[in-house]
Amino acid sequence: MLTLIAQGFVQGITEFLPVSSSGHLTLMQHFFNFDDPDANLLTTVALHFGTLLAVIYYFRADLLPYLTPSGWRDAARRKIATLVVIGSIPTAIIGLTFKKQFEAMFGNPTAVCIALFVTGILLLTCEKLKKSDNQQSIESAPLWKALTVGFVQGLAITPGISRSGSTIAASLLLGIKGEDAAKLSFLLMIPAVSGATLLEVKKLAEAGLPASINYGALAAGTLVATATGFLALNLLVYMIKKQKLSYFAYYLFTVSVISLVLIQFAGK
Repeated sequence: MLTLIAQGFVQGITEFLPVSSSGHLTLMQHFFNFDDPDANLLTTVALHFGTLLAVIYYFRADLLPYLTPSGWRDAARRKIATLVVIGSIPTAIIGLTFKKQFEAMFGNPTAVCIALFVTGILLLTCEKLKKSDNQQSIESAPLWKALTVGFVQGLAITPGISRSGSTIAASLLLGIKGEDAAKLSFLLMIPAVSGATLLEVKKLAEAGLPASINYGALAAGTLVATATGFLALNLLVYMIKKQKLSYFAYYLFTVSVISLVLIQFAGK
């Protein structure tokens, strides 16, 4: 039970902070020998569902108006919805086209460590090079910017490349202001993670539910992922306001180097 709760905690914290949840879970499964592929797949689906609930709840005030006809009459909301749809197109194309290549990387912890290091470099670069006049809101952003961020999100399927880190960095470099960069990143996450989770559910349905997993523990891990994910969202928005993304870069460098040492010299 503690293993699944620990995975839920790691998923919730790392899904939204710019440190790559897929990279952390891959290394966690590698170092602690979680070698049941079916159980790992079900765990991944459940924990991603937990963090999806967290982001939906966090942005509930933005999302609820879309459930009413009056909400769609607002020009700003229609523009945001259009940006999310446009940005989701390259993500879907990249994800579906290169799905097998990306999945193969989950079995290569060394590649994951390198990708974590690359994410750290990206965050440092963003902090150094972002536009000083980044005052553009989502509503005023042109469609090509959403398309670009969606393309970056597609590449972030690579385990170890942070989805939130890369999309927020791209948005900031494109001149979108801090809080709106985070908002665009996580609104784009909803269709991306929902689509990916549905594909995994289909695969899971074909394989059948594993008998080797404790479903009560899995439910507890999912709740932990939701709760910690919500807290991580609040922390990330605060760090963006304070312009402290570089802190996460130094963390990624440390995790990457230590993990590489363990892999190379500890026989892991």
